[in-house]
Amino acid sequence: MKDFNQIKSLIKNSFYCSLSVISKEGYPHISPIGSVYLKNEESGYFIEMFTKSFGDQVDNKACIMAVNTSLLFWLKSLFLGRFATPPATRLLVTIKERRRRKITVKEMAHFRKRVKLFQRLKGYKHMWSSARYVRTFTVDKVIPVSIGKMTKHLT
Repeated sequence: MKDFNQIKSLIKNSFYCSLSVISKEGYPHISPIGSVYLKNEESGYFIEMFTKSFGDQVDNKACIMAVNTSLLFWLKSLFLGRFATPPATRLLVTIKERRRRKITVKEMAHFRKRVKLFQRLKGYKHMWSSARYVRTFTVDKVIPVSIGKMTKHLT
Protein backbone atom coordinates (compact mmCIF):
# COMPACT_ATOMS: atom_id res chain seq x y z
CA MET A 1 0.00 0.00 0.00
CA LYS A 2 1.53 3.32 -1.04
CA ASP A 3 0.44 5.41 1.96
CA PHE A 4 -1.61 3.51 4.51
CA ASN A 5 -2.44 6.55 6.66
CA GLN A 6 -3.63 8.50 3.61
CA ILE A 7 -5.91 5.65 2.54
CA LYS A 8 -7.20 5.12 6.08
CA SER A 9 -7.99 8.86 6.27
CA LEU A 10 -9.75 8.70 2.90
CA ILE A 11 -11.99 5.89 4.13
CA LYS A 12 -12.68 7.76 7.37
CA ASN A 13 -13.70 10.85 5.34
CA SER A 14 -16.05 8.83 3.14
CA PHE A 15 -19.67 8.90 4.21
CA TYR A 16 -19.85 5.42 2.72
CA CYS A 17 -17.84 3.14 0.46
CA SER A 18 -19.09 1.03 -2.42
CA LEU A 19 -18.37 -2.68 -2.40
CA SER A 20 -18.71 -4.61 -5.65
CA VAL A 21 -18.86 -8.36 -6.19
CA ILE A 22 -19.75 -10.51 -9.20
CA SER A 23 -22.94 -12.58 -8.93
CA LYS A 24 -23.28 -16.18 -10.10
CA GLU A 25 -25.11 -14.82 -13.16
CA GLY A 26 -21.97 -12.83 -14.03
CA TYR A 27 -23.36 -9.38 -13.20
CA PRO A 28 -21.69 -6.88 -10.91
CA HIS A 29 -23.54 -6.12 -7.70
CA ILE A 30 -22.61 -2.95 -5.82
CA SER A 31 -23.62 -2.23 -2.23
CA PRO A 32 -23.08 0.92 -0.19
CA ILE A 33 -21.10 0.07 2.94
CA GLY A 34 -20.85 2.77 5.60
CA SER A 35 -18.63 0.77 7.87
CA VAL A 36 -15.34 -0.11 6.17
CA TYR A 37 -12.36 -0.13 8.52
CA LEU A 38 -8.70 -0.84 7.84
CA LYS A 39 -6.91 -2.64 10.67
CA ASN A 40 -3.49 -2.42 9.02
CA GLU A 41 -1.96 -2.24 5.53
CA GLU A 42 -3.03 -5.77 4.65
CA SER A 43 -6.46 -6.22 6.22
CA GLY A 44 -9.73 -4.71 7.28
CA TYR A 45 -13.37 -5.47 7.87
CA PHE A 46 -16.84 -4.14 7.19
CA ILE A 47 -20.09 -4.52 9.05
CA GLU A 48 -22.49 -6.59 7.03
CA MET A 49 -26.06 -5.32 7.22
CA PHE A 50 -27.49 -4.68 3.74
CA THR A 51 -25.59 -7.21 1.64
CA LYS A 52 -28.07 -10.06 1.15
CA SER A 53 -26.83 -10.82 -2.35
CA PHE A 54 -23.30 -11.59 -1.16
CA GLY A 55 -24.40 -15.19 -0.80
CA ASP A 56 -24.72 -15.28 -4.61
CA GLN A 57 -21.21 -14.06 -5.34
CA VAL A 58 -19.00 -16.13 -7.63
CA ASP A 59 -15.88 -16.05 -5.48
CA ASN A 60 -14.37 -14.14 -2.61
CA LYS A 61 -12.89 -11.29 -4.71
CA ALA A 62 -14.35 -7.79 -4.39
CA CYS A 63 -13.61 -4.13 -5.04
CA ILE A 64 -14.12 -1.44 -2.41
CA MET A 65 -14.20 2.13 -3.65
CA ALA A 66 -13.86 4.98 -1.18
CA VAL A 67 -14.48 8.58 -2.22
CA ASN A 68 -13.67 11.50 0.04
CA THR A 69 -17.11 13.04 0.54
CA SER A 70 -15.91 16.07 2.51
CA LEU A 71 -17.46 19.17 0.95
CA LEU A 72 -14.57 21.30 2.19
CA PHE A 73 -12.04 18.93 0.55
CA TRP A 74 -13.84 19.20 -2.81
CA LEU A 75 -14.35 22.98 -2.66
CA LYS A 76 -10.69 23.57 -1.76
CA SER A 77 -9.53 21.21 -4.53
CA LEU A 78 -11.79 22.80 -7.14
CA PHE A 79 -10.64 26.27 -6.10
CA LEU A 80 -6.94 25.28 -6.33
CA GLY A 81 -7.46 23.27 -9.52
CA ARG A 82 -5.84 20.14 -8.05
CA PHE A 83 -6.28 17.59 -5.30
CA ALA A 84 -3.75 17.58 -2.45
CA THR A 85 -4.45 13.87 -1.92
CA PRO A 86 -6.28 11.33 -4.08
CA PRO A 87 -10.03 12.05 -3.97
CA ALA A 88 -10.85 8.37 -4.22
CA THR A 89 -9.25 4.96 -4.28
CA ARG A 90 -10.15 1.39 -5.12
CA LEU A 91 -9.12 -1.48 -2.89
CA LEU A 92 -9.05 -4.85 -4.61
CA VAL A 93 -9.72 -7.27 -1.79
CA THR A 94 -10.25 -10.91 -0.93
CA ILE A 95 -13.10 -11.42 1.48
CA LYS A 96 -11.64 -13.92 3.93
CA GLU A 97 -14.79 -15.48 5.26
CA ARG A 98 -17.50 -16.86 3.06
CA ARG A 99 -19.68 -16.60 6.13
CA ARG A 100 -19.99 -13.65 8.39
CA ARG A 101 -18.90 -13.72 12.03
CA LYS A 102 -20.32 -11.97 15.08
CA ILE A 103 -19.11 -8.45 15.69
CA THR A 104 -16.71 -7.98 18.61
CA VAL A 105 -17.29 -5.45 21.39
CA LYS A 106 -14.38 -3.35 20.10
CA GLU A 107 -15.71 -3.35 16.52
CA MET A 108 -19.20 -2.41 17.76
CA ALA A 109 -17.77 0.49 19.77
CA HIS A 110 -15.87 1.70 16.69
CA PHE A 111 -19.06 1.54 14.61
CA ARG A 112 -21.24 3.26 17.24
CA LYS A 113 -18.71 6.09 17.43
CA ARG A 114 -18.99 6.57 13.67
CA VAL A 115 -22.82 6.78 13.63
CA LYS A 116 -23.27 8.49 17.02
CA LEU A 117 -24.20 11.79 15.38
CA PHE A 118 -27.39 10.19 14.03
CA GLN A 119 -28.52 8.18 17.08
CA ARG A 120 -31.45 10.45 17.95
CA LEU A 121 -32.94 10.26 14.46
CA LYS A 122 -35.69 7.83 13.55
CA GLY A 123 -33.69 6.32 10.70
CA TYR A 124 -30.82 5.37 13.04
CA LYS A 125 -32.85 2.57 14.60
CA HIS A 126 -34.00 1.30 11.19
CA MET A 127 -30.55 1.32 9.62
CA TRP A 128 -27.91 0.73 12.26
CA SER A 129 -29.39 -0.91 15.35
CA SER A 130 -29.00 -4.35 13.76
CA ALA A 131 -25.21 -4.30 13.38
CA ARG A 132 -24.40 -7.89 14.37
CA TYR A 133 -21.95 -9.36 11.85
CA VAL A 134 -18.69 -8.46 10.14
CA ARG A 135 -16.75 -9.78 7.18
CA THR A 136 -12.99 -9.45 7.13
CA PHE A 137 -10.89 -8.93 4.03
CA THR A 138 -7.28 -8.76 2.93
CA VAL A 139 -6.10 -5.97 0.65
CA ASP A 140 -4.60 -7.35 -2.57
CA LYS A 141 -4.04 -4.10 -4.46
CA VAL A 142 -4.69 -0.36 -4.15
CA ILE A 143 -5.62 1.66 -7.24
CA PRO A 144 -5.94 5.44 -6.75
CA VAL A 145 -8.65 7.06 -8.86
CA SER A 146 -7.30 9.40 -11.51
CA ILE A 147 -9.24 12.55 -12.39
CA GLY A 148 -7.19 13.99 -15.23
CA LYS A 149 -5.20 17.15 -14.59
CA MET A 150 -6.61 17.41 -11.05
CA THR A 151 -4.67 14.29 -9.97
CA LYS A 152 -1.83 14.12 -12.54
CA HIS A 153 0.75 15.39 -10.03
CA LEU A 154 -0.13 12.57 -7.60
CA THR A 155 1.02 9.72 -9.85
